[in-house]
Amino acid sequence: MNFSDLYLPLKHAHLSLVAISICLFIIRGMLKTLDPKRVMGKWLKVTPHIIDTLLLISGICLALLIHQYPISHHWLTVKILLLVGYIVLGMKAMKSTQPMRQRSYFAAALACVLFMVTVASTHHPLGLFSLL
Repeated sequence: MNFSDLYLPLKHAHLSLVAISICLFIIRGMLKTLDPKRVMGKWLKVTPHIIDTLLLISGICLALLIHQYPISHHWLTVKILLLVGYIVLGMKAMKSTQPMRQRSYFAAALACVLFMVTVASTHHPLGLFSLL
């Protein structure tokens, strides 16, 4: 099997994991925001970590497969920085006990993830703004 034969299945797996990860984050964030005292089921606490780990692995494999790396490809550097921001803001949103901060962190994390999607789609560090 040739490496190029792996590209499409790996890309589709990565994109599917992106969609699942975003959906799970939105579900968790909405539950936390709307009913902070509600205890989330164990599956809703564990599954996102498994999905995100697979997502990260598939992203690294894609980068290696297509020979595009952070620092040398600026769009990928921006995507990694946005990922770090998304993770930090998402953790703060899930751990915060103050509703206003919780909503702010959640909104900022969603902004990071949406911008990350546009950067990945355009392969440009400015993402959607590169089209202006």
